[in-house]
Parts: sequence; C-alpha cells; structure tokens
Amino acid sequence: MLKRRLETVIALCLVSSTILLSACGSGGGNSDENTAQNGETDFSGKEIEIATYLTGETLDAYKGVIAGFEEETGVEVTLDEYGDDYESTMKTRMASNDLPDIFETHGWSLIRYKEYLTDLSGEDWAADLNDAALGVIKDTDGKIYTLMTTGSCLGTAVNMDVCEAAGVDPWQIETWDDFNAACDKIKEAGYTPIANYFTSAGALANAVGSWLNYEGEEYDVSEAMLDGTWDWKEYEVILDYLQTWFDNGYLYEDCGTISQTDAIERCAQNDCAFVVGIGTSYQAAVVAQNPDVTMAMIPICASEEGGARFCGIGEGASFGIWKDTDEMDVCKAFLDYVAENADPINAAAGEISTLPSETTKSYGMQMMEEMESHYPDVFYDNLWDRKYMPAGMWSIFEVAAGMFCEDQSEESKQEIIEYLRENYQDLYAAAQEEV
Repeated sequence: MLKRRLETVIALCLVSSTILLSACGSGGGNSDENTAQNGETDFSGKEIEIATYLTGETLDAYKGVIAGFEEETGVEVTLDEYGDDYESTMKTRMASNDLPDIFETHGWSLIRYKEYLTDLSGEDWAADLNDAALGVIKDTDGKIYTLMTTGSCLGTAVNMDVCEAAGVDPWQIETWDDFNAACDKIKEAGYTPIANYFTSAGALANAVGSWLNYEGEEYDVSEAMLDGTWDWKEYEVILDYLQTWFDNGYLYEDCGTISQTDAIERCAQNDCAFVVGIGTSYQAAVVAQNPDVTMAMIPICASEEGGARFCGIGEGASFGIWKDTDEMDVCKAFLDYVAENADPINAAAGEISTLPSETTKSYGMQMMEEMESHYPDVFYDNLWDRKYMPAGMWSIFEVAAGMFCEDQSEESKQEIIEYLRENYQDLYAAAQEEV
C-alpha cells in the first residue's frame, strides 16, 4: 500500500519534471525535497508527532517500525510515550484542540476520538481489515478512523482435555442453559466447571451483552444504556443466573480471593474447564505452563435460542490521524507503512492480528480462527463496558462482583443493583459535563 502511494508520487514527479524541462530547457540541479529518490518517497525535512500508550516489547517493536519509516522516507518522528498518563494527557490535548499528528485510539476511535480523527475508510489497507476489527472500529455510516493492527478477543476459554474426559463437546454449547448442562457433566466427572474469579469484574462484565444488548437476546436496552436512562431492573436476570453457579457448585470455593494467576495454574493442571469472558492471553498462559494441555475458545453464550453469539474485541495497537494535521500525506504514508510492516508489532503483542499476516499466526489468532470454523455466525463488538457504560464503571463492577460473591441473597441483589444504578447515573452525568 505504501508502495502504491510511492508509485503515485513518482509518477507525479516525472510529469512535473517533463513540464519543467519543456519550459526551461534541459538542465541539472538538485531534486526538490519531496521528490522520489531511488524509488522511495523523500519527505526530508518533514516532521510528525506520534503519541503512544504502548509499553514493553510491543513499544519496542513499534519503535522499530518507526525507525524503518524514518530511514525510508526521511521523516523525523517525535514519539510521545505517555504510558499510564495517556488518557488524562489526551483529554487535556483534546480540550485545547492541540493533538499529535498520529495517536493511538486504544478502543475509543468511535466513542471518544471520532470528531478529532480523519476518515480512513478509503485507504488501501482498510479493505484488508478482518471482521474482528470492523466489528469494533466501523461506524454506522461505514467510516473508520483508525488502523487497527492488533486486538484482544474475549470469549470463553475452554480446557478441551477436561471437557473430553467429562464427555462434553464444547462446540455444541450455544446458550447459557447449554453451558450449565455442560458444567453439570464436568462436575459429575470430578472437575471444577468454572474458574472465574471475583477479584476482578472484567470477565463477567464482558458477558453482560448476551442478555441485555443484542438482537435475539432476552432484552435489548442498548439505547437506554447509552442515553443514561437505564434503570438497571433487567440486570437482576444476570444475578439470578450467576446464582446458579454458586448454588450448583460450579465455582471454586475460594473464587472470591483467587487471582488470574491461580486460575491459570489450576487450568494447566487440568483441574477446571471454563473461564467466561477472558482473552486469548489466558489460554496462551495455560499452554506456556503445560504445553500438553489443549485449549480453545468459544463465543459468549446466548441467553435465548437463536440469540447472538459474540466476542468482545478491544483495540490493541490502533493508529488514527488528527483531522487538522499539517502533514496529512506524511501521516497516511506512515499508516501505509505500518499496515505493511505490522507483523513485529503483532508478534510482540501476542494477541490477534487484524490484517493478513505474512509470518506465523499468533496463538490468539489460531484460537479465533478455530472458533469461527465452528461458529460461522459469531460477531464481534467493542468491549461491553467500553461501549455501553460511562468511564469509571470498571471499578464499580469490581466492587459489585465482590458484594455478590459474599452474599447472593435477594436483599443483596437489590443492594447491588442500587449501587450500580447510582454510580452509573453519577458517572454518566459527569461525562456529559465534560462534553
């Protein structure tokens, strides 16, 4: 794609040279700073600013791609590494309308940054993005505002060895009733069915949409969630369902204190079968501890027969262009370059790649493609809390999960719903004040 853009630049330069020679006669002289040299674009003297929240090996890989772009084009890139301060720094820069030429959207290309970004749906690489990416970054009008190269895919992790020993075929699980039936067989065979841990709300929050948000599910209150009017009454059906996990003995007794590390270790020992709403990095960590374990992923279950089968997708390394940049051509050339050289970033991230890979597919990508072969109708949506909840609800869900783990009584359920409702309303109101 960068090559095609460079070929266009070369052609334009040749036309310009012909015109100049016709007007002024033959002559020597130095090339203009933005002409093509040795088959590559020379943007010498051009500068762009890029903001990143990436860290560790993924950041190192990204720096390598940036260095390659600088060497090939002559562009000087200033890289702002904001790390944990990324969110607050970008909010400050948005308020002053002084944004980097290119910045990472990390899950917010449509929800938070859209009005500041350039429509990229016409770029060559846009046609190569897979359904997992488009399910998250494609707007209702078909526009996309970010180049998404990696992402996290969250479904239900499956220990295939435990399922086989218990006589369970996980590829036949469609609804939550099917899931419970499988858990009954797994428990009867002497294993722990579900290794979810209540020290983090994340996994269970990622499954909420299967009751409340999609066509064919028990409810669809998406509009009310987004406009701040949702009263949370429907959330009781989720608590009622989760109570069956406790009542039927599907969970570890210490589910309120175990960590993800504990769950990984127990799964690696073939002691448990499922973790609901987890990313493929979980399966990768299990196999890293015990290469003999066979892991897989299935979508989040549907609440009703014929309901949606979905996975949550989180933007990983995703890059947008500020709509008011003075260097639009340079920025688009950079995204072309990233799209063609994304493999090192994908390999370092260890998640799913959303562009065709020229190297070995990541473990997460293998998980996703195997799942799609069994569930061809699976669809992808943004992470539930990110799409439907105001910022700040994550920690609220963590507290609510702890409350439920301690007490599943009807009184406790009502206290939990009231706690969630009050915080949702307060955070929604605060978000509107920021607009």
